Amino acid sequence: MKINEEYKGNRTTEWAVFAVSTVAMIALLWVSPEWVWVAWPFQFTALAGALNRL
Repeated sequence: MKINEEYKGNRTTEWAVFAVSTVAMIALLWVSPEWVWVAWPFQFTALAGALNRL
């Protein structure tokens, strides 16, 4: 791997992680709303990866 090579992730995997984390966030909102912030880092990082912003 070259040092100046850009990150090229698998967008399908990133969208799948985003979908799973969205479901987890909705489940947390329903079960225990005060813990919803735990899902946010996974959700927003996966969204940024899926949109090629990482």
